[in-house]
Amino acid sequence: MSASVSLSRRCRLLLPFSLALGLSACATTTPEQSQDELVQRFYALVAAGDFDACIALVSARNISREQLASFEYKLRRMLAGAKGMIDSKGGLAKVEVVERAHSEDQQVVKLRVLVSYRDGSTRRERINLFQEQGVWKVQL
Repeated sequence: MSASVSLSRRCRLLLPFSLALGLSACATTTPEQSQDELVQRFYALVAAGDFDACIALVSARNISREQLASFEYKLRRMLAGAKGMIDSKGGLAKVEVVERAHSEDQQVVKLRVLVSYRDGSTRRERINLFQEQGVWKVQL
């Protein structure tokens, strides 16, 4: 019985290590993949009405945190309007990046996004991203 207990204990000790190795292999993504994931997550959060999570993905790079706080009400209204449009079109079907360009100083990635809705309609939108402390953010 002690052999099965010690084997079980070893498995429990090795499991987190095995998972960490597996996750680190999966965590190797390109900047483009990270950008695409951010855009898809942002639109999904807008569609779900999770504006707090959306705002967490927005950067205050060009404005102070105090200005962002005062701008938050307007930003929430804009997000609510976007959610209303998504809802009126039956929800999101797909969000894909169709064009990617860098600003002259290489600090901002300018994306063109094709948003497909469940009613069959589509819309092209622009969204700018940049890295803030190593994390991709949506630029206001």
